[in-house]
Amino acid sequence: MPRIKALHALAALVATASAESLRGSRPARGRRSLTDDSFIQTVKECGEADGLSGRIQFKLDKDYKDVKTGYAAAIAVRVADEAGCGTKPKRLFRPAGKHEAKHVAAGLDLWYTMDCGADDEALDAHATSLRASEKVREFLAKGDHEGIAVFEPQIVHKALAVEKDAYRSLQTHYDAINLDGAWEITTGDPTVTVQVLDSGLDPDHPDLKKHLWRNEAECQGEAGVDDDDNGFVDDCHGYNHADDTGTDLLGSSSHGTHCSGTVAADNMNDGIGVAGVAGGDGTEDGQGNALTGVRLMTSVGFGKTDVNGFAEGLTYGADNGARVSSNSWGYNSWGMYDQAELDAIDYYNSEAAGFVVFAAGNSNSKRLYYPGCYGEDEFHGAIGVAATTDSGARASFANAGWGSNYGAWVDISAPGVEVLSTTIHDECSLAMDDEDMTECGYDWYGGTSMATPHVAGAIALGLSVNPGMDRQELLECLYNTAKDISDVNTLEMGRGLLDAKAFVECCANDAPSAQPTLTQRPTASPTEEPTE
Repeated sequence: MPRIKALHALAALVATASAESLRGSRPARGRRSLTDDSFIQTVKECGEADGLSGRIQFKLDKDYKDVKTGYAAAIAVRVADEAGCGTKPKRLFRPAGKHEAKHVAAGLDLWYTMDCGADDEALDAHATSLRASEKVREFLAKGDHEGIAVFEPQIVHKALAVEKDAYRSLQTHYDAINLDGAWEITTGDPTVTVQVLDSGLDPDHPDLKKHLWRNEAECQGEAGVDDDDNGFVDDCHGYNHADDTGTDLLGSSSHGTHCSGTVAADNMNDGIGVAGVAGGDGTEDGQGNALTGVRLMTSVGFGKTDVNGFAEGLTYGADNGARVSSNSWGYNSWGMYDQAELDAIDYYNSEAAGFVVFAAGNSNSKRLYYPGCYGEDEFHGAIGVAATTDSGARASFANAGWGSNYGAWVDISAPGVEVLSTTIHDECSLAMDDEDMTECGYDWYGGTSMATPHVAGAIALGLSVNPGMDRQELLECLYNTAKDISDVNTLEMGRGLLDAKAFVECCANDAPSAQPTLTQRPTASPTEEPTE
């Protein structure tokens, strides 16, 4: 069983854009050459900075003759042997059962991964990172890359939070996005599923347990069997891709539970806890099952024993019915990306006609931070979300130098300061200002991590009122109805601040409305000096 050598680790590849493009314009599509010297140098620097996880992944060339004639697995073994890590490769996207034909059509079956130090207990994080860097650079320097399209190291990932009913009045971040007005139209429909790919979800939380997505074939099936032939065993409510299990969906922290609560905590739940953006109106069927509100599909990338499986998690959501994916994570380094994850985002958008929402990051920078910046325009790739205060000013955080990322690549903004939501139900850390008490299962977090599920939940509301709406038309509604916040920001924050009411009205009417202006009184702008 692998151990976690760094707080967060996964895969990334270096972008080869110009210095100017790395400071805020959208990245161009395309793939890096295997002989790119700048990439090799960056791998060296990342290795020295403890930035590599100790895994290597590669994609075979679909046009190579032996791949075309059915020898992909043998070629993968040959590549792994040449890499010299001493381990066998395995498919990055596992065989997907009834979905396999779609994966083959998208080329996902040609991705492989191998351990190159991540599972070696004798190596610490620094030694592991150096070893992976050395093996990648040695392989690329050989020059014989026949049959290989991509060869890349895995690097550090991180969750993008800054730590810090009965409580709805304390959720002022919902007032900022005009959520009560949206609720007059819809509070969410159970036919809409939102995937939260994060650190898992507490299935016993009273504010969440009624809104869990159910894969009925697995929930009613035989333990240890892939009852629905989707490639995953016992995935009743989702799957833990990091720890490779369907029966334990609670990973490394409360981060995912907090994001899930913002999407769909149970609204009007007998005065219990907090509300979610698309958490329904409290109506039940008499057996404790919510009849309104969207459903939460849990995918775990930040597990108890490992941090892994993000690309596979995205394809899982697309294959199993989630139209929206909420992703409050990114990479440690700007200009870096994992090609397998970008492929998975493209698959999600095309296969599920989906909406993959990503946090922009908290590095106080306009540089390109993937995956949030991915896509040649706001209608392709990821939906990048910046964080604001409730008044719309760009968010800054207590940690020195931390603030929401910004730039031309950001698509939209949402509140990300003092966001109140659910945590693991037996974590007791919320000290109420007006009472001498500590409340379990709720807390305030901050960061672009917290802004992201506001947007994911709002998109779910739009799909609830108009499930057949064209993907681009829905995004036009999202962007065109955002509140103009340029009066309180000198930096680019996308189209503006999410306006849930105007957006849902637009979706219901199939037509974008005029962009409203922000009426809340602004607070002071962040004081940190942005990173250019």
